Amino acid sequence: MNARRNTVVSLELAEKLFCRSRGFCYWIIMTRLVNRIVTIGLVVLLAACATTPTAKVNNTSKTFSTVVVDAGHGGKDSGAYRRYGPPEKAVALDVAQRLDRKLRESQLKTVMTRSSDVFIPLNDRVAIENAQRNAIFVSIHFNDSRRRGIKGFETYYRSGPSFDLANRIQAKLMTIPNSANGGVHTANFRVLRLASCPAVLVECGYLSNRSEGNKTRDWEYRELLADRIAEAIVEQRFGAGVYRASTQVAAQSPPQEPASGDTGSATGATRR
Repeated sequence: MNARRNTVVSLELAEKLFCRSRGFCYWIIMTRLVNRIVTIGLVVLLAACATTPTAKVNNTSKTFSTVVVDAGHGGKDSGAYRRYGPPEKAVALDVAQRLDRKLRESQLKTVMTRSSDVFIPLNDRVAIENAQRNAIFVSIHFNDSRRRGIKGFETYYRSGPSFDLANRIQAKLMTIPNSANGGVHTANFRVLRLASCPAVLVECGYLSNRSEGNKTRDWEYRELLADRIAEAIVEQRFGAGVYRASTQVAAQSPPQEPASGDTGSATGATRR
């Protein structure tokens, strides 16, 4: 009797262990299945990122005859807007116009994506830069951060042929007294990614920083920014020592401070 009872208990215990083991097996199988699904998803995502449309870049970095000057933002897109300086769209246009003049004085052909306070979609800017033959593209912006202490010039590029130009512009900006070096970086901005020519985007300081933001109100400082960028571009094309700063300083009289534009927040504004 005891032997039979022990046998029944043993069978029940074995059944319980088997059920637990089977459930554990199911758990392992499901875990492996989920891991495989996650792995496949990551592979697909990485493949999609790797196939992000990118233009084939013609290396005109030493032969260009045209410079496409792009003033960031404009119109309904104010860009960065901080109390220490005018809205980004206004100072970017001012520096771009000064740069345009200096490049023409240096015998380079220029094309501006905008020459007034109008909104130009990013795809239209790309179309303008890619419509030019034997050209380079230089986009002018000012930066912004919630951290008020951050400051400095930054220059962005994406393609190999754009690297030298980006470094040269950054180096020239660093000759401005009391400047901070934010560095040269790669970026996936649309105007860089889809450019068929060497293209760079220059962040001419932080409007959110008290010091740099206040400087942008000074027309002489904006003239200096344009001068350093122009010097880099001219030297990139013709060699060191060729550039000559204009002896006529902005029509002999300081232009008016860039219009403050609307006072709305730039949160959600179209970027690069």
